[in-house]
Amino acid sequence: MRVLIAGATGLIGKPLVVALLQRGDEVQFLTTDDQKKNSLQGAQGFYWDPKNHFCAKEALENVDVVINLAGTSVSLPWTKKRKKDILQSRLDTAKALKLALKHQDHKVHYIGASGISGYASSYSLNYTDQDQTYGSGFLAEVVRQWEMATHQGHKKNVHTAAVRTGLVLAKNGGVLPTIIKPIKYGVGAILGSGKQWQSWIHIDDLVRIYLWVIDNHFTGNINAVAPKPVTHEKMTQVLAQHLRHKLWLPAVPASILRLLLGERSSLLLDSHWVLPEILIQAKFDFKFGKIRQAIADLLR
Repeated sequence: MRVLIAGATGLIGKPLVVALLQRGDEVQFLTTDDQKKNSLQGAQGFYWDPKNHFCAKEALENVDVVINLAGTSVSLPWTKKRKKDILQSRLDTAKALKLALKHQDHKVHYIGASGISGYASSYSLNYTDQDQTYGSGFLAEVVRQWEMATHQGHKKNVHTAAVRTGLVLAKNGGVLPTIIKPIKYGVGAILGSGKQWQSWIHIDDLVRIYLWVIDNHFTGNINAVAPKPVTHEKMTQVLAQHLRHKLWLPAVPASILRLLLGERSSLLLDSHWVLPEILIQAKFDFKFGKIRQAIADLLR
């Protein structure tokens, strides 16, 4: 199988490339730097310029699967310019690939990354893959437009899927090192009420979910989260216990976080109780279904 990846050098892209190569798939990737076409061992790079909606046509020739993981990080301060970049980078990459795919007549499986932040924040409601109601706020609007760009406007030979990803836990990137740092220095604390739900996924299981989506020719939206979400308080306590540090500081009030971070405080305070119903029904084998399993593996 020939797979083309945009965002191949990111948190998800790197281990996904390795997993695909290990099982014998042919991997190609897109890069905005023409000098980095050979930067990933075992994979072939092609130049693209998503801002100008350009993607080399030869990158799509005889490709079976296209995976779009590209997009500006949401973790940096949300200035007016960066908010525009966060949204536009996702729309531009999707459009560039869509235009390139119009030149292909063979069947292609297009898989776009997405996020559970599209769901409305709630302490009491849980969401399954079938829920289509988007929440309010900046990130929810990003997800809404992102998924529209994934699913709409393709030729009939292109079948689409959106992977709604939860909080990705990984050893060398993502949110985990950021959460751990203050705990290690003895200044860890619960943020807000601590009752906000955090639907998470171990990076290894996330890579395996992408492989499952490919192998099962899945189309539509799918929740890429572990089957047992936890509250922010629970996750913080598990991390502190594993690191053998006490949480002696009082909780940081939500009002203070909103004052310090503004709109971006939603990353810490929003509550998303999300269930991977499709994967559960398919009896997907989560290697790290519980938070203690995941933390123990990543911090060993």
